[in-house]
Amino acid sequence: MKHILLLVLAVISFQTYAQSKYVCTKGHAERDVEVIYHAPNSNTLCEVKYTKNHHSEILWSTQHKVGYCETKAQQFTQKLAGFGWSCYAVNDQVTG
Repeated sequence: MKHILLLVLAVISFQTYAQSKYVCTKGHAERDVEVIYHAPNSNTLCEVKYTKNHHSEILWSTQHKVGYCETKAQQFTQKLAGFGWSCYAVNDQVTG
């Protein structure tokens, strides 16, 4: 029983928390921009993940700057919009 409890706690501790997600579309193409937090109730340990064609990459990250990832994600979606993409925010979610 202890082993199961430890396993569950380990899985929970490695979850990531997506606070902001934007979906951008242009024709049939889609791009995702997400702000990912790596600690619950933290607004500093984060990264901005960009996904296109089923390939993801981290564009920015920080460990100490509040609002940094949100600002970068918004700026990047505005840049995509300038290239003709339609971007919209989707609900907050938790991924594991």
